Amino acid sequence: MQNGKLSEGLAVVATIDPATIANTETFTDVVDIGANSQALAVALLGNMASETIDFKAYSCDSDGTNAAAISGRAATQLAAHASNNDAKQLVINLRDGDLLASGKQHVKFGLVTGGATGGPASVVVLARPRQGLASAADLSSVVEIV
Repeated sequence: MQNGKLSEGLAVVATIDPATIANTETFTDVVDIGANSQALAVALLGNMASETIDFKAYSCDSDGTNAAAISGRAATQLAAHASNNDAKQLVINLRDGDLLASGKQHVKFGLVTGGATGGPASVVVLARPRQGLASAADLSSVVEIV
């Protein structure tokens, strides 16, 4: 991939589609880190209410159950503020070694605010597959790669 396209090395493997995120934690699709050497989750915040914001990585079973927060894989909580959190991004890097303590190979990412109002947000998770072109591992909702 050294001279190839970035999309040949990184697959879109999970999302939280654009929605109002509030005080009920919303999770991405489950990602198989056994099939990927690392993942990058990016939370995209819109015009958020004056509420705290948390973004974390969780180890889990393949169906998303039995989730446990992964130590050291959470963004620092954003303090409640009327405008400081608007149009910001939070990024979590994850390597396969981050899951060793959990004994699991699947992860999901959660986004939540500290109040009922929340605001518009989304998350995209990119992963580096262990083998082959990344486009083969893209979510079926990816409709075009240029």
